[in-house]
Amino acid sequence: MSTGYAAIPLLKAAPEPEQIADRLEGGPWRGLELCLMSSHVADDDAVARAIDVSRSALAGHNAVVTAEAPVAWPSGAHVRVDRLDDEARSGILRSVEFAAGIGSPVLTIHLFVPQAPEEYRASFGEMDEAEIERFLRFYADACLEREVTPLIENVPPVLRMRSGGVFLSPIGGRWRDLLTWRERVPELGFTFDTSHAALFKNFAQAYPSLFDLDSDDELGLARYVEELAPASEVAHVSDAHGLLGEGLPYGSGELKDELDPAVRRIAQLVRYVVAEINEPDPARSPDMKSGYRAIERALSGPPEGPPPAPRRRLRPEPFDWQRVIGVRDPMPSVLELQELFGGRRVLITGGGGSIGGALATLLGGFRPQRITLLDGHEAALTADRRGRDPQRVESMSHVLCDIRDAGRLETEFARARPDAVFHLAAYKHVDWAETYPEEFIDNNLHGSWNVLRAAEKAGVDTVVVASTDKAALAASFYGRTKRFMEQLTAYAARHAGAHRAAVRFVNVLSSAGSASDLFLRQARADVPLTVTDTGMVRYWITMAHAATLAAHGALLAGEGVMLAGPADPAMLTVGELAERIWMGTGHEDAPAIDLVGIRRGETLTEELTAPGEELGEESHQGIAPIYGEIPTTAPAWVTERLPATGGREEARGVWLEAMRRPGLLIPTAPR
Repeated sequence: MSTGYAAIPLLKAAPEPEQIADRLEGGPWRGLELCLMSSHVADDDAVARAIDVSRSALAGHNAVVTAEAPVAWPSGAHVRVDRLDDEARSGILRSVEFAAGIGSPVLTIHLFVPQAPEEYRASFGEMDEAEIERFLRFYADACLEREVTPLIENVPPVLRMRSGGVFLSPIGGRWRDLLTWRERVPELGFTFDTSHAALFKNFAQAYPSLFDLDSDDELGLARYVEELAPASEVAHVSDAHGLLGEGLPYGSGELKDELDPAVRRIAQLVRYVVAEINEPDPARSPDMKSGYRAIERALSGPPEGPPPAPRRRLRPEPFDWQRVIGVRDPMPSVLELQELFGGRRVLITGGGGSIGGALATLLGGFRPQRITLLDGHEAALTADRRGRDPQRVESMSHVLCDIRDAGRLETEFARARPDAVFHLAAYKHVDWAETYPEEFIDNNLHGSWNVLRAAEKAGVDTVVVASTDKAALAASFYGRTKRFMEQLTAYAARHAGAHRAAVRFVNVLSSAGSASDLFLRQARADVPLTVTDTGMVRYWITMAHAATLAAHGALLAGEGVMLAGPADPAMLTVGELAERIWMGTGHEDAPAIDLVGIRRGETLTEELTAPGEELGEESHQGIAPIYGEIPTTAPAWVTERLPATGGREEARGVWLEAMRRPGLLIPTAPR
């Protein structure tokens, strides 16, 4: 079939007789990309056998062949471009020998440094660039010596490495990485993977800070094509979905409307186009062959011109909060979260708030069926909807609803039919709770009880309730409302026999109305920072950590944990934080401080746990269970007295009496 393009479509196989025979069946096919496994480079004899197998299986077929290096060496160690040890040298040389032996004009190796989540977080994304350059220079020289073109391939954000588990790489996901290393080793060309590009964009949209990004801007497939294809010899073509759906059948994922024009554009610049589809059974290739035919059909269309400029959206000015506190954001437990939220329905109260919005963005990466953002603040909901990618908004509902209205809330829960609920709606300013205790009672307590009852009536499996470290000692009226919310959550779990957990948040950097947000705006305006007391000690986490903390709270709820908190928050005085923010905005001198004094209800220090409680070991990154008895006497007392019908005033009176009864809410609290 003549396509009118010079590009040659290929299928993919390991250099094994059965796989090659399967790929050649039902042709004619133009050629194969042969991907080495670790066993094929175990020793010189293994390489020779792989060459002989490939030549014999391809004998009599007029097939083009290309080669790809393994992702792991024979010892089981992953290929890492920052590690040129003896095994890596041998593996590279044997991979080159294989490419030359089968007549491949190119050899592809992945540009990555696979790290386990713990290693990645500890390294803070730092790399030994001199070692990477040494590896790539050795690789390029070895290829060129055998007249094989050395190629590096872009990688997905989450690496499964054909062996299960989760790994990340500080390089290789962004198109800029490949261009940067080609500048340093000009002999390198590229292998461009469409699925990997799409997954990296999806991850950057859901959780950009982990790769030191501000957003998913400039990461669309068309941009990858324009940046990488001119220097690419090979393109791997498949579809993608969410954060983990890699190598999907052509047109079955989120790229279904983009692949045809992308393939036509790629084919103007790239010599080999591989239908790289992950088959359930590697010995058979029906989806791969369908992808090959789809590539042929795409190439029968007219040539593509450069894509139109992408739509640009307003973005907040970036600021590196991780560097301020010196702690890398936690890695979400992607496999567990995908299983819990993929294809499910989620409802978030306080969804118009900064934490609710960040959580919705993170969970959106796992492609739930629908996310409902429920909030009583019209402007916040509208701003969230307008700021989102139009494609993602299609799977979201923005609902204007006050959690203090039990009837409306139950109606919205029945309409949304959520599998999981995150209850983030609350009043949070400590001094205002001392001034307006009735409002905090209505919202934080009666509103929370409405949410828990609506969840029970709707049959919701998992509910996560946001608490605070101020609940530990409950020294303020606000802290006592949050302690009461924790007890309501435990009471609801025992009453409904469902998964319910409260998670104690700490100070979330850049959250709306927070001191950190104010300090940043003041520092950028070059005005004095208004600080309550420079010696006040507080725990701090980033917004990304807060979103992960909530999501991981749902995992702990499923394990029967009823109370949790951050595993590793940064502890800084308010003065230290203010100075770091000031310096982070480019100032070299010390900031001018305008002391305003401690407000009503505030304390000089905070604690993560109360007397009789213990913070357990980190169970998922960024979160740990809090062990200790959670009394439910106060919730039981209230539920016996709440009127079945009646106005807000009557219900408020019951909650206030419970808050004030000695020993009912906090029987062990110090006087």
